[in-house]
Amino acid sequence: MQTYDDILRRMTEKYTELSGITPSEASDIGIRLRVLAGEIYSNAVNTEWLKRQMFVSTAEGEYLDMHALERGIVRREATSAFGEVTFSVKEALTERVSIPKGTIVAAFASLLRFETMIDAVIPAGALSVTVKAKSVGTGREYNVLKDNITVMVTPPAGVDNVTNAEAFSGGCNRESDESLRERVVNSIRFPKNGANCAYYEAMAESIDGVSSASAVPRARGVGTVDVYIAAEGSVASDEALEKVQTLLSEKREVNVDVLVKKAQPFSVSFYLEVVINEGYGFDDVKDRIRENITDYVSTRGVGGAVLMCSVSECVYHTEGVKSFRFVPQLNSDHIADKGCFPVAGTISVVRRKA
Repeated sequence: MQTYDDILRRMTEKYTELSGITPSEASDIGIRLRVLAGEIYSNAVNTEWLKRQMFVSTAEGEYLDMHALERGIVRREATSAFGEVTFSVKEALTERVSIPKGTIVAAFASLLRFETMIDAVIPAGALSVTVKAKSVGTGREYNVLKDNITVMVTPPAGVDNVTNAEAFSGGCNRESDESLRERVVNSIRFPKNGANCAYYEAMAESIDGVSSASAVPRARGVGTVDVYIAAEGSVASDEALEKVQTLLSEKREVNVDVLVKKAQPFSVSFYLEVVINEGYGFDDVKDRIRENITDYVSTRGVGGAVLMCSVSECVYHTEGVKSFRFVPQLNSDHIADKGCFPVAGTISVVRRKA
């Protein structure tokens, strides 16, 4: 596409050719030419943008949503994380302690908030009670690790401590354009016919809180299908599991037994040495490298492959990285089993002199 300067130059040259006069910038003609060139350039930019929205491979935002709808696919919205928190007292009391629904607790480091989903009671003589809870907001950052929730924002009377014995899971960010585009392209490459794995996987992935799914035919013999699901970089929630099971039980083939299961995480570690550019702090670059690698691994999904070439690309495009190398004996490609999904484990980044 031509630039504004190219358009203005061509217009000025043509005017000079036809009139024999070269217009100055301050002249009436010069001003008109610049205004007209700006409008032509703006129209060209809009046309180029519109052309990109016509194709799945380049469409963005709401226009990509329209392409997806033509394939019966809807962008997944952000979801809450679910888990359990345990309220406790230091000494057993003679009276029960009530913990009302909606009690707010928070993670100590991030101050992310969570609320209890039901009314609960610590019985007289007991020391604790475990209550189901969900995040107040939505997103993957709410999948906090165990023992992270230790702050009572609205402390119930008589309760001394709170914690989470297990990690929260199920929190997902709103689906990105790239993730949605991949699903649309896969629906074209692998048409759903009601009897293949793509059919069950697409149905499962249509549920909010499920970022990836993998169907295993004949898992328990002829006429059975097991479908493993996962959230984005974490174990799927019980609520998502129930919704997928209900949906697939309704949409399954005749005489087929469909069982939905939670895929389990397996850890993938990386070890690399990095040379950074002048003017950059090593700690900042190291954190960005870890963040980029973690984001990539979290998108691999159930049965996904973690390829070192893609990990290298993540590091290469990290601002501040001059060069890097992986420790050969400690790094290799990883391909998950059908019932597992990869998560980032140890990411060791060591500074190396140029």
